[in-house]
Amino acid sequence: MSETPTTLSRRSALRLFGAGAATLLGGGLLSACGSSDKEATSSSTPATGGASAAAGGASGTTKAAIQLAYLKNVQFAGSFFAEEKGYYAAGGLDVDLIAGGPNLAVEPVVASGKALVGITHTAELAKAVSNGAKLTCIGAGFQKNPFCVLSLASNPITKPEDMIGKKIGVSATNVPVWQAFLKANKIDASKIHVVTVQFDPTPLASKEIDGLVAFYTNEPIVLEVKGIKTHSMLLNDFGYPLLEDLYIAKTADLADPTKRKQIVALMTAEAKGWQDAVADPQQAATLAVTKYGKDLKLDMQQQVLDMKAQNDLVVSDTTKAHGLFWMTDEDIASTIKSLALGGVTASPGLFSNDVLKDVYKGGATAA
Repeated sequence: MSETPTTLSRRSALRLFGAGAATLLGGGLLSACGSSDKEATSSSTPATGGASAAAGGASGTTKAAIQLAYLKNVQFAGSFFAEEKGYYAAGGLDVDLIAGGPNLAVEPVVASGKALVGITHTAELAKAVSNGAKLTCIGAGFQKNPFCVLSLASNPITKPEDMIGKKIGVSATNVPVWQAFLKANKIDASKIHVVTVQFDPTPLASKEIDGLVAFYTNEPIVLEVKGIKTHSMLLNDFGYPLLEDLYIAKTADLADPTKRKQIVALMTAEAKGWQDAVADPQQAATLAVTKYGKDLKLDMQQQVLDMKAQNDLVVSDTTKAHGLFWMTDEDIASTIKSLALGGVTASPGLFSNDVLKDVYKGGATAA
């Protein structure tokens, strides 16, 4: 069953890791998409990932770029720390962080050599590779699938079976995730009253619906800032695990000694930056709000809460044992299985820890 209620409309372009219900609609958001953190001081186009120091890098460094999956906020806090603390420079790199946006696909940017590394979404990478892109996943920023079913703490949905007979809000873009989740849990969709919604959690707050398919670091935080207590049922914990926020590189670059050295240096800096971000959510939010995402007019309180929630996805028993971004064979297999539920094909060869082995050198901390 489904129906479409009259709810506040919200551009799906601003779906992931937004600034909050109030600030997401700020006029500066879309104009920021696709910009690098150095455009304020340079009007030149960011050099390709393999450009030399003579092509624009600082003295003794090689210019490179990271194509981000979305707008500059705490989702990319580790990269902000890597820049601020000189971790990129220590690895001989002068890195541009290129903001993503609603209409930008990361995979072509990396495949074309315009960025040495990209941060993308799992299904998008798998689809691109199935269509011929020569790319490899070299690490996973998120150890868990960030999607959840959000409910009010006063009427919590704690397991998939709790959804039967209730009204669950699902946006049009989240329908594939929703359908795959139901399939994973063998739940008959006809037994749930599906309500088509936008990305605003207002219908849940006003009790028009009982649950909402949401992003763990987005809608729950929007409501928390308003003083509304909620419960998040992570899809990852109920049959739909997924490695996410994947770092990707050209497969050919990984086989090229010079490029591979640059990629290892970049990922070492990312690991160091993320170690810092995880340890200091307040500073992570400060960097996002006051510098890297300044034009987005991000909300400080929400960014701090986003970062703290994000740590639940970034840190796991696996990362404690092997280091951030690490991908176990079991997690890779589970990710492939989850993708298949949504009709997306991937193989184990898409994922490689080889770069991370050089980053951590047998340990679990980048140094």
